[in-house]
Amino acid sequence: MTGRFRGHAEARIDDNGRLKMPSHFKKALEAAYGRSLFVTALTDEYLHIYPMPVWEEVESRVRNLGMMHPARHRFLTRVNRFGQEVEMDNQGRLLIKPAQRELVRIKDQVVVIGCIDHLQLWAAEGLDQGQGTQALTADDFSMLEI
Repeated sequence: MTGRFRGHAEARIDDNGRLKMPSHFKKALEAAYGRSLFVTALTDEYLHIYPMPVWEEVESRVRNLGMMHPARHRFLTRVNRFGQEVEMDNQGRLLIKPAQRELVRIKDQVVVIGCIDHLQLWAAEGLDQGQGTQALTADDFSMLEI
């Protein structure tokens, strides 16, 4: 079964640095993938939350680049510098490391956005200030074939 993550939900980071996964995302994660996740930052704007089976597919594609490929090196350094494997607990909470929260300026209010096979975790304040809300262009629609 493949999970599909759609829509968004507002959430918060508690005083211990844990995200309580919104219920509809929690149910989809558990049903399709289990509770093991990889949280990382590919950019300085938001965090990516990947179910481990999806993340392992990403790693397989990167592995195919060859050991000395510069893009592979940059990618692995970045994702592992800001990445961690986490286990979602029974209540749907997962730890977001201080370095991850600091990088993407997460304080307490966040927005979780579904991206088909993974999730994005944004600081609510950043989204309110216009980050991540760029309009789609005609070229985007053409590329997406929609």
